[in-house]
Amino acid sequence: MVSMVLSLFVLLSLQPDVFKKEKAPLESAVDTEVTSTGAQVLQRSRATYLEGYGIVVTLEVAFEGPQNPFSSPKRPEEIRTLVAQRRKQVQEKLSTFIKQRVASIDSIGSSDSLVIVIHVLNANPADVPNLPVQIQISVKKESPQQVSLKDF
Repeated sequence: MVSMVLSLFVLLSLQPDVFKKEKAPLESAVDTEVTSTGAQVLQRSRATYLEGYGIVVTLEVAFEGPQNPFSSPKRPEEIRTLVAQRRKQVQEKLSTFIKQRVASIDSIGSSDSLVIVIHVLNANPADVPNLPVQIQISVKKESPQQVSLKDF
């Protein structure tokens, strides 16, 4: 009993050290996945470890930049199409990424989760009025094929 409690204590005390090593590559990989779709990362990914829950990665994204006098103007239909296409690509890429990555993360336990929270900046609210302000993609380590995708 004492040895089991001691080994659990040692395991829990190693979690922050393991997470520190996994944090930067995870953040970088999330940013790379998002930018590969043409979306703009406005605030780069930040990962945090929540004991008893898992890892939460947050970032801010614009699927299309705002119109300005120095860029060629786009029609509202074109902006809506670009935003819808990039949103779908980001969701698909990050869903695939999270399924693959959760199994290789050592700092979370088998019942913990990996969550990516995307804060969405709608730079063209007149053209894309129904864009969510937040997209959450999550998966539990014990069931990596069951990805949860929620819009808020």
